[in-house]
Amino acid sequence: MTDDLIEIEKARRLPGSQSMSDLAGIVVDRARNAEVWTTDGRRYLDLFTGVGVCNIGHSHPRYVEALGEQLGRSIVGTFYTEARSRYYELLAAQLPPHLQKIHMFSTGSEAAEAAVKLARAATGRNEILSFWGGFHGKTQGALSLHGGPRKHNSGPLVPGSVYAPYAYCYRCPLRLEPLTCDHACTEFVDHAVANNSSGDLAAIIVEPVQGTNGNIIPPAGYLRKLRQLADRHGALLILDEVITGFGRTGSMFAFEQDPEVAPDVVVLGKAMASGVPASAIVSRSELVEGTSFGVPSAAASTFGGNPLAAAASLATLRILLDEDLPARSAKLGAQMATRLRAWTEEFPIVGNAANVGLMAGVELVEPGTKRPLPRPLTLRVFQELMARGVLAMAYDSKIRIYPPLTIPEEQLDQALSAFEDAFRVVSGQLD
Repeated sequence: MTDDLIEIEKARRLPGSQSMSDLAGIVVDRARNAEVWTTDGRRYLDLFTGVGVCNIGHSHPRYVEALGEQLGRSIVGTFYTEARSRYYELLAAQLPPHLQKIHMFSTGSEAAEAAVKLARAATGRNEILSFWGGFHGKTQGALSLHGGPRKHNSGPLVPGSVYAPYAYCYRCPLRLEPLTCDHACTEFVDHAVANNSSGDLAAIIVEPVQGTNGNIIPPAGYLRKLRQLADRHGALLILDEVITGFGRTGSMFAFEQDPEVAPDVVVLGKAMASGVPASAIVSRSELVEGTSFGVPSAAASTFGGNPLAAAASLATLRILLDEDLPARSAKLGAQMATRLRAWTEEFPIVGNAANVGLMAGVELVEPGTKRPLPRPLTLRVFQELMARGVLAMAYDSKIRIYPPLTIPEEQLDQALSAFEDAFRVVSGQLD
């Protein structure tokens, strides 16, 4: 049945679907917490979770109950609902006093574009600074913010983007050493704005940790420097927390880890509703009162904040809080960090490995160099992991790890051991 179902879908779908699906070649039958079972009876530990969507684990009983109840009441419409009112109230309680206004959408791309629209309306300016390796979605406006090759052959792009290097210390774009560079890359950002901008900067949009680029963690103080840069230019600071939000990095939101970072707008998505499409921006109303963004229906979205999405978001946030999952992410992340450091010493193909909370990035290289490991070998890592019952975004030289925050410690240990076995096999092929 598995092969038949795959062939039916492949025969009917357009090209361009997610590569992880085709590479894995499995049909999911059911999932619970960190475990996934396929239609042919195989079991996997899920360190993929739909690119970090499932922070509370698959099919959490309280989540399933809440959605079932909402399905029996209503799922369509933009009218006020108890679920959305309660969600706004609870989400606002997790945010700082200056970020108390919420607007829901359906996807991260939609929310990122709304944040840019808000910034342009609020400032009366047009340009947006984004970063090399940054990724904010695949719609045309969001793709225009991408500082990398994903936008190739997808033009024309929306005008007004200014790009600068991100603080990727392992591959420093300025070829400096992190311990002595004194954040030279942020000074370079200032030069990029001065030389590439027309002086019309509305906002800086940045991921606290670059997800799609490989879970790249900037050095401490980086976001603080960008906040200062935004202030100097009279621009807003937009933090894209689509992946980092809702406990993934060991705090409810990544920006909380530096009390001196006060974003003007935060973009939320992915784990917000644990699989039901939902996203949001949070900001403050005085930014857009009397502007084009604040006109009734100007920022409305057909499915944004619908009753089912609101109920899913509310159930997710309640579970995160009741089970103290951000703290659990920090605890398990500290254990994972020790393991990752050992990988860089033990395996010559592991050039860089780091994490914040349960968001980890591993970069595979040719031994003794920083050249990315060739794709046939990275695919072998992926295949070795699957053979050991682990699903992860490990088919490229940049591996991304997103276990549920609810994963039992022994299962996390088992999955990390599978990585180590896979690295040994592939390293042995290079001897």
